[in-house]
Amino acid sequence: MHLLGTTPMMTTAAKYGGLILAPLIWAGNTQLGQVLPYVDCSRHTHWSILTSSVAILLALASAAFPQAGSTPEEARTGLFLRHLSVLVGLAFAFALFLQGGATWLLNACEH
Repeated sequence: MHLLGTTPMMTTAAKYGGLILAPLIWAGNTQLGQVLPYVDCSRHTHWSILTSSVAILLALASAAFPQAGSTPEEARTGLFLRHLSVLVGLAFAFALFLQGGATWLLNACEH
C-alpha cells in the first residue's frame, strides 16, 4: 500500500535520497564555498552561511525520506539500502555542518 499521492517511482527515488541527493548537495555547497566568500567580502553579505544552512536542512531531509515508504514486507536488500541511505545522508549532513561552522567562525575577508 502506497502513501496518499505517491507512486512506486517516488518511493524508489525516496529510498535512494540519502545516497544520491546528500552527496550532490555537499558537492554543490563545496563549490559555492569556493566562490561565495569573495561575494560576501565585497558586498558585506552572508550568503555562505545561508547556503550552508539550507544545504544542511536539505541533506537532513534527504536522510529522512528513505523511511517514508518502508513496509514490513520489504526485502532485506531494500531495507539495507534504506538504512544505508539514512546513514550516508546523516554523514554528509555532518560534513555540511562542519563546513557551515567554518563560515560562522572565519571572516570571509581574511583569506
